[in-house]
Amino acid sequence: MSNVFKSLDALFISKVRIKALKYFVLNPEVPIHLRGAVREFDEEINAVRRELSRLEEIGFLTSEPRGNKKYFALNSRHIFLDELTSIIHKSFGLGGAIVKNASKIGEVKFAVLTENYIRNLAQANKVDLIVVGEVNLDSLAAIVAEVEKNLNREVHYAVLKAAEFLLRKKRRDVFIMDFLMSNKTFLIGHSEDMN
Repeated sequence: MSNVFKSLDALFISKVRIKALKYFVLNPEVPIHLRGAVREFDEEINAVRRELSRLEEIGFLTSEPRGNKKYFALNSRHIFLDELTSIIHKSFGLGGAIVKNASKIGEVKFAVLTENYIRNLAQANKVDLIVVGEVNLDSLAAIVAEVEKNLNREVHYAVLKAAEFLLRKKRRDVFIMDFLMSNKTFLIGHSEDMN
């Protein structure tokens, strides 16, 4: 799965742009000013200024002055936001860890990040990740625990066997119906795999 990261580097030539996209997608509600971005990205100020300006020009970022600083924030209405969000989540954080360690997890039919996780909503009783298939629970738990340390929050996940998922779907289980109707990002598998 290291090809995923090589692909990301090939798609986005600028490493500063990758860092900026990663920051804004993984922190959608957290505006940042130029000097804060320089510290966060650990890059030269001119390179960061240039990338933030380019992302603002294409409408991926919005900005607003606060005092003598200009704060940049994710434009939640950008036309390519869903696609870029999917790319970033498959490359970094929980999604990246799942993609990178897919073979350790087992025979996974599909693994999906829910809207709750994508929008960075840490809510009790809401699932962040759903994995369906023959899953090695110890391996999955270890991967999730490592990500939780980095996130400083608990990750809620559900694991279902394929037959159980299909049965609950057939019975129109509330949990499964809510999941099917919500926005989600596929890490492993595709929407067709849910049939």
